[in-house]
Amino acid sequence: MHTTIKKPAIAVEAVELKSMTVLYINDITAIDKQNKAIHKDYEVLLKFINKHGLKPGKIMAFYLNYENPIQLEAAIEVDKLPLALSENIHSKRIDGGNAVVAHYIGAYQDMGIAYNAITRMMDDKKKLPKGLPFEVYLNDETTVKNKYQLQTDIYQLLQ
Repeated sequence: MHTTIKKPAIAVEAVELKSMTVLYINDITAIDKQNKAIHKDYEVLLKFINKHGLKPGKIMAFYLNYENPIQLEAAIEVDKLPLALSENIHSKRIDGGNAVVAHYIGAYQDMGIAYNAITRMMDDKKKLPKGLPFEVYLNDETTVKNKYQLQTDIYQLLQ
């Protein structure tokens, strides 16, 4: 039996990130149930966004920890805030500024190498992180047949 190991592709660059307004849901989930939980959160957010006539932008996640259980914020950028939020939906503004982004193509389980590439670039340029990094999903497992074709941009704002 012959198996082909797919290597992820990563390109890291410095960018100017624009400020964003996001709606998010806090979630705590077991690692093995993470995909199901985050997809459910996005469904709730998109339903709320559509109901309130908002325009969705980037679909993203902020990971508050990486141990089991994972604590995360499933988030979607919006063009404006609604007049009121529901009980489990929160909002925040992400200040823009200098950032590093890793354009990653590959399976989610290998994404640690993209985070390491961001850290190396910050070290090389003697920059410090500002806030948590966040992942922006350009496609997902429902739109691609091969997990090695998943595209994610990982942003880290800089001080």
